[in-house]
Amino acid sequence: MEQNHFGRLRALAHLGAGHSAAFRYVALAVAWLALWRLSALMQYDPHASLWFPPAGLTLAALLVMGWRALPVLVPCAIVATFWIDRIYGTGLPTQELLVSGVLFAIVHCLSYGLGALVMRRTIRRSANPSTPTVVTTFLLVSALASLGATVLGIRALESTGMIAPSSQSLWLPWWIGDLAGALVLTPLFVGLLSWRYPQIEPWLGGLSFLPQTRGSGIYAGKLALEMLVVMVVLAADAYFHSPETAFAMFFLILPQMWVVYTESPFRGALSIALVSTAIAVLVALLGITRDALVYQFAICVIAASAYFGFAVPALVAQNRHLSELASTDGLTGAATKTHFFECSERELANARSQGLPASLLVMDIDRFKSINDSHGHAAGDQILMSLVRTLRHQLRQSDLIGRFGGDEFMVLLPGLALDRAEATADRLRRALAELRASGLGQGSLSVSFGVAAIGDGEGIMDAFRRADERLLQAKRDRQSAAEATA
Repeated sequence: MEQNHFGRLRALAHLGAGHSAAFRYVALAVAWLALWRLSALMQYDPHASLWFPPAGLTLAALLVMGWRALPVLVPCAIVATFWIDRIYGTGLPTQELLVSGVLFAIVHCLSYGLGALVMRRTIRRSANPSTPTVVTTFLLVSALASLGATVLGIRALESTGMIAPSSQSLWLPWWIGDLAGALVLTPLFVGLLSWRYPQIEPWLGGLSFLPQTRGSGIYAGKLALEMLVVMVVLAADAYFHSPETAFAMFFLILPQMWVVYTESPFRGALSIALVSTAIAVLVALLGITRDALVYQFAICVIAASAYFGFAVPALVAQNRHLSELASTDGLTGAATKTHFFECSERELANARSQGLPASLLVMDIDRFKSINDSHGHAAGDQILMSLVRTLRHQLRQSDLIGRFGGDEFMVLLPGLALDRAEATADRLRRALAELRASGLGQGSLSVSFGVAAIGDGEGIMDAFRRADERLLQAKRDRQSAAEATA
């Protein structure tokens, strides 16, 4: 009976996974066809658009899902071909439409599929791909894949009679439309798909497309500024009827780089996609399609520049992480030796400028090696972490805790003279004696201290040497007392 119960659970799990996969495929198909219909906003010809967003979704789906996306993409391309016939009345027989649709599907999916394959393999060959490597590969793949889809697409439709052989002038608007879709929209679709397929993140060169909720109001303000630039340039173009006005769209790179440098990669990709969509919509509404090629070229250049800007937040995060590793002890969270002395010099200078004293504590755990030998290093690590937690609880926020090495720690006490520093050491000794570490039984933790006041004009290293000598003396006195008792 129990086996039957588990069998039903497994069946339900497989059924749920099947429903989830089916939903993703349906959503991908609906999104692709909806984006294809939106491309009519900048239709250059029944078979070419200066803005072709399905190219971005195709490349993203093949990058993230691989060849598993083909059962959706191929039928969508065929359906789009029949949709063209319904809209423009080409008058081709059903069989010829089917052939045209199949050929278009093959060249479309083959071009972007090979591009996705090249990109994945190129990046995966790098042991640790950087953001510039990922971006450079993506730009080359987008340009070549969209060019391949253009040339092969024209040839395929010419061979079936869907377009006239003299339609070679289509190649530039077709290519720019596919390039704008692939270059501008692929990162956004990769981000959306990667929420369902998180396994792609290791080869994104440090880029993370996780959603972000903090600072939404500020981000909305940046988007509003970008949209204002777009509307001003397009309105001026519609009013003055001057082709040169379209080149003012390149000024959009300033607020776009501000977004990229200060927001997450997903928000940067989203802003580029929204701006591109706004340009397509407004160009169609204002009737300035004569300059659409300039606008799409501008957005492609801005997007390419912005993607290299993704490296800046990634490098900032990486440098912050490296800085934390260099300044913070990984086990206990205390300051490292080097960072402790650097911060101590600044704190000393600040205390002296205010005429305040300062003292230094040096401490280590008695018989710590025997604890490691008897109970294991995991138990020893637990003691070190508990010790630092106790110090943070007992000390002031202005006191600086550092780990010198092993079980030896230092504490800078700005504002405390020697007598108060010694009282602090006694209080810490009693608090640490009450610690009960896992696996050590009921014995108390014994810690020895060395205390030194930092004199006027004295460096932190001089005070450390005196405090360390007093620590060694305290340990000798403790050992002598233990031997005398024994």
